Amino acid sequence: MNVRHALLASCLVLASCGASDTETAPATTTAAPATTAAPATTAAPTTTAAPTTTAAPTTTAAPAGPLGEVEILLYPDGGLETSVSSAGLWTMNVTGTDWTVAPIFVLNCTATDIATLVRTGTNTCDLTQFQMGMPSDGAFSLSFDVMIPEDGLCIGAGDQGQVESAGVCISVD
Repeated sequence: MNVRHALLASCLVLASCGASDTETAPATTTAAPATTAAPATTAAPTTTAAPTTTAAPTTTAAPAGPLGEVEILLYPDGGLETSVSSAGLWTMNVTGTDWTVAPIFVLNCTATDIATLVRTGTNTCDLTQFQMGMPSDGAFSLSFDVMIPEDGLCIGAGDQGQVESAGVCISVD
């Protein structure tokens, strides 16, 4: 207990001497100087470029029309050679006679003479582009335009089974 008394006595002494009255020094915290933000810069006004103009699309002049007409008579196992005055778009008036099988397909071919057309058959013909004749009493009639190149072309005709066939080759004079 003596220890308690001693502790109590020392607290009283300290209190009477003013030891418990400790004054704290005023806080002297100096705030860092306020920094002024850099002045906001205003971006230069944007300018809109002048609109660009697009050239008018070029157009390819359509052919003025066929240069003329070519009369063609096709009959089974027949071969014909004819000519036109110049390369270009021509109207083919094809008449078929004596055909026994229907339909008859008329094809443009890259062969330029009857011998080549006979030798190659439909191998030189465009099978995706054709005209079709439906013989009635063995006859049919077709009219269509063909672009004839400088070296000419052939037109082949025949039924799908190639039982009957014919051809005409057109050269340019």
